[in-house]
Amino acid sequence: MCAALAGIVLTGCARFEEEDLFEESASMRITHFNEDLQSRLVKQSSNGNNGWVIQYFVASDFEGFNLFGSFYENGKVKLAGNHRFLRGGNAGKYTESTSFYQLLSEDGPVLAFNTWNDVLTVFVDPVDPSQAPSLLVSDGEGMHGDQNLVFQGYRGDTIMFCGERNSAKVRLVPCDRPWQDYIKDTEGNRNYITNTTITSYYVVSGTDTLYFKNLRNGLFTYCERVNDPLFPSTINCVFTPTGFYLQRKNSIAGTSFQEFTLAEDKSCLVSENDSVQVIPTWDTYVVNVRSTTWNFNQDGFTEEQKGLVEQLNAALQGAFNSTFNINSVGLGRGRNVVSATQGPVIYFNYSYVSKGKTSRASLGISCSMCVPSFGVAKIEISPDDAVDSNMKNFIDRSKTVDAEALVRQFAATLKGMYKMTPDNYFLPTSVRFTPTDGGSEFTINNN
Repeated sequence: MCAALAGIVLTGCARFEEEDLFEESASMRITHFNEDLQSRLVKQSSNGNNGWVIQYFVASDFEGFNLFGSFYENGKVKLAGNHRFLRGGNAGKYTESTSFYQLLSEDGPVLAFNTWNDVLTVFVDPVDPSQAPSLLVSDGEGMHGDQNLVFQGYRGDTIMFCGERNSAKVRLVPCDRPWQDYIKDTEGNRNYITNTTITSYYVVSGTDTLYFKNLRNGLFTYCERVNDPLFPSTINCVFTPTGFYLQRKNSIAGTSFQEFTLAEDKSCLVSENDSVQVIPTWDTYVVNVRSTTWNFNQDGFTEEQKGLVEQLNAALQGAFNSTFNINSVGLGRGRNVVSATQGPVIYFNYSYVSKGKTSRASLGISCSMCVPSFGVAKIEISPDDAVDSNMKNFIDRSKTVDAEALVRQFAATLKGMYKMTPDNYFLPTSVRFTPTDGGSEFTINNN
């Protein structure tokens, strides 16, 4: 009988109902089912097993939380976690707390954490989490967590629950490693796939693409565009050692997704059915060069490019003094003196000695870079009068060096379409540009 019931999956927070199709009463069926459920909980918590990861969500705009649990036959449960709402100075610190649990026979199977537990009960306690425990929330709802969890079904070895009061989803997953190792590995994964530099992602299925952001905060806020979205929608998520899991399913192009894991080549995250990809917007980060300067790997310059660098360096030394030296050639962000807009600039960075001190400056020419499709860059050179402000100042000071012409000749060698290949898709430090139409191959490094 228990084996038959194990295949039942309830929708929403529905309960078992009395029917005449079974030989046993509904209450007896639930009792037997609870016995089977407790057996599963205890078995995974004993004999050298690592208990359960409790992927716990609250019915508010908070991230999902990884809690950990070991269940014992005597009704005791040991819970652990390191979440930010632990009290008594333990916020963010690994903490264990033992309390009691009970499997209730209500209208359906219910897992109840029915005594205070420092790790879990704070989500249920009706206090403002930022002021706990001194300030009561006006509506008395706290963080909208649940301590009574209605059984929803089995998915393999995973057990699905729904909060009895607030309907937040909870998933119990067999833990495959010691709890503190799970926490460490999960934080390492979170830091790899999220950062404060690239904060948006593509969600791709076939030719359909949406965007989402806020992943680092444990939120999946998806939208039709990154800047000023019209209809953003947020789903809570929880990180795992290999990816992240959403509180509820979503879909794109008719394909559903809920859990993502890092691809073997670490280029993206893939959904449980391998049909949806999450890809950081690394390509627009590289092309927009908003917060860094990318230096060209000069070892990869063509003979023409090397010659232009040498000519410009010799011209600077001849016009000024022998201490002038071009240190690097890079892509940065500067102001176009014609349009007064910020945009990509090809820079020649040089140093020189003046009055016994080494000074640095640069000569630049504006260019146009865009991403016509994912991972593809298009480079165009601006009109003749669109020089960078640094170049204009140099021209005004020196009438003897036609630096602008040399820089423009160099920039012209880069005009074309390119396929971009980063060394790290989640935060590139080096990107190879392979020409597909015009231009010449080059590599830039984030220095």
